[in-house]
Order: sequence, then structure tokens, then C-alpha cells
Amino acid sequence: STIATLPVGYADGYHRLASNRARVAVRGQRVPVAGRVCMDHTMLDVTDLPGVCTGDPAVLFGGTIGADELAAWCDTIAYEILTSVARRVPRVYVEEFGEEFPEACQER
Repeated sequence: STIATLPVGYADGYHRLASNRARVAVRGQRVPVAGRVCMDHTMLDVTDLPGVCTGDPAVLFGGTIGADELAAWCDTIAYEILTSVARRVPRVYVEEFGEEFPEACQER
């Protein structure tokens, strides 16, 4: 197996119940979480994703993986997924059309 490590774990709010259950989108393809979600890391099985490289985008939820789907894998509700994101995770607020909010809005 080929395993990739993400610098995101339960201290960031990514549920331990996602261990061996959830999927993460890497380069638009869903790959399984491999093993336990750790405090600061999550491992993915990228065996079926040839050419995966350090720095490839990985989406834990959002886009094609909704909070409701992640919640189902974690036996919880989407609201808990959204409110569990830790303060140490940077927030970037965007408008409906993808333009970033003014800097003053990001300071809140």
C-alpha cells in the first residue's frame, strides 16, 4: 500500500470516528482514511491514485464530500462536524462567487 500523511487530526476537529471509515478527496478522487485519525495527522491509502505528490490538495469535507456525508461516517450530525473545527484551523471567508471578503471581515 501507498500511504499519504495529512497534517490534520482530531486536535484540528477531524473526528477520530472517521478512522478507517471516511473518504478524503485527493486531486478529485476519493481515497480511504487508513488507520486511526491521530492527534495531528491522518493517513490516507493512495495506492489507487498513481502519481500522488507532496502538496496535492486534499479535501476532508467540502465540495464533493459534504459535512453530512462525513457526519454519517462518524455517526454524528453535520452541525457537529462544522462546529468541531478547531480554532487553530485557518478560516478564509469567501463570497458566493469566490472573491475573498475584505480584510476587515477576516479579522473577526
